[in-house]
Amino acid sequence: MLKKQFCTIIKRFGIWRTIQGMLVTCILLLLCTALIQIVIPVSIQDYGIKSNVISDMNTADSFPLSPQASIKSNSPEMLTFSYRAGLFESATGLQDKPMADKTIERIKEQLKLQCVMEINSELIAYINIKGVGLKKCSIGDSVHDLFTVLDINKQNKSVVISIVDHKVTLYL
Repeated sequence: MLKKQFCTIIKRFGIWRTIQGMLVTCILLLLCTALIQIVIPVSIQDYGIKSNVISDMNTADSFPLSPQASIKSNSPEMLTFSYRAGLFESATGLQDKPMADKTIERIKEQLKLQCVMEINSELIAYINIKGVGLKKCSIGDSVHDLFTVLDINKQNKSVVISIVDHKVTLYL
């Protein structure tokens, strides 16, 4: 049935005019859809959690004491937005995370304590990092964002380091 009507339209107007008509119809439908999307506001789902964001703050004196103060005065406007509860989780300790333990073990396997000595009354440890080389470390040094040296023990010939806030001891 549609095929018959389509054939009569092509015979009457020609193939090129029919294609142009279809393109114009598609463009008009797209424009109508875009106008409807622009005119009708998108509703925001409220999950019950509100937060205030302050924009264009220049000085501490211009900080409003309450949301009502910002509405009454000419101070920067406060925007209210909603977000889904549980979308962002707070940071927890890494001791209970098996993936973190594996990462810490992988970093520890790349480190090997080579030497502990005292130079100019300061304890120095030489740690070999696989793929990087030998590094001279003293207490408080952060090496290649992999670890931080917390303590060097000359008697035990050991070094206590911190890998992602997790203490690890390297022995000779």
